[in-house]
Amino acid sequence: MQTLQSLQYEELHSHYNRYLSPFLPYSSNDRYTDRIILPESIGSGSISRTRLRPGMEVIMADCQMKDVHTMQLHGNLPMVDLTFWIQGNIEILHSGIQEQISPGLGHLTFGLEQQLELKYAAGMPIAICEIRLSTALFDELMDELGHARYSSALILGGRENLIFHHSILPKVQAILQDIRSHPFTGPMRKMFLEGKALELLALWLQQTLFEDEVPAQRGRIRLRKEDIARVREASGILEKRMEQPPSLLELSKLAGISDSKLKAGFKELFGTTVFGYLKEKRLDKAKELLETERINVCDAAIMVGYSNPSHFAASFRERFGCNPRDWIIESQRL
Repeated sequence: MQTLQSLQYEELHSHYNRYLSPFLPYSSNDRYTDRIILPESIGSGSISRTRLRPGMEVIMADCQMKDVHTMQLHGNLPMVDLTFWIQGNIEILHSGIQEQISPGLGHLTFGLEQQLELKYAAGMPIAICEIRLSTALFDELMDELGHARYSSALILGGRENLIFHHSILPKVQAILQDIRSHPFTGPMRKMFLEGKALELLALWLQQTLFEDEVPAQRGRIRLRKEDIARVREASGILEKRMEQPPSLLELSKLAGISDSKLKAGFKELFGTTVFGYLKEKRLDKAKELLETERINVCDAAIMVGYSNPSHFAASFRERFGCNPRDWIIESQRL
């Protein structure tokens, strides 16, 4: 008779095969890790999957597609999935909703993966780290923590899927870098990755579920969950209106939060100021336009809200390490 643990292993294993079927077959590095080397007809690089405790695994992709590549993913295995988009722009179609994923974003997903389409750009490096847990293991962990009220079923509340979006904070980036550059193999690799995966899960759950109040980095201001939601609303307003952004006071009124909490909230959630965040999003969008739309530097600068092309070029160089014109030349070679 199969145990719950062995069933969790087999379910995730078979789901993994369906998940990455376009790239099979794979080879095994050791008894814990499977590794897929992308065929030259598709691209270069690899995708690895390391089995941790029963019902838990880590998938890491570090690759580049030769042409625009679309993956159709289907599945009905209930799971909790924590995905970090480290490098590369990916277009996702999930449950009829299309979304452009940029580097620096993390998703914590509960529920069933019904139908998912991933579209990868041609010639762009892709780096993704994904932690997957069976709902049974997640519920077991919550019970051990004394948070049984946060079982996967109660979190979903009758919905098929629920996704929490967050920017990747510096302390999470450091852990992801450790995961990508560690020297371990075999059982030590498994032990190391499990510890890091649990650390990432703890940080993400603390940020999304467990804290009714999050202490801000400045002074005595504390942010309630309603404040956090309004800060995220403000970040969305900035991204939609980056060409002509509102003033700080106008933004705080639009989001329904005081300007002091707004400033503290951006520092806490995104690790930067309100307009530091706006600057990052403007430059990310400009880079995307230069890569995909093949427009000139002046037009890209204007489209994201820069009136001075020289100022735009200096900011672009500071963030990405090269001039925007050089970036256009390099992207056209790919």
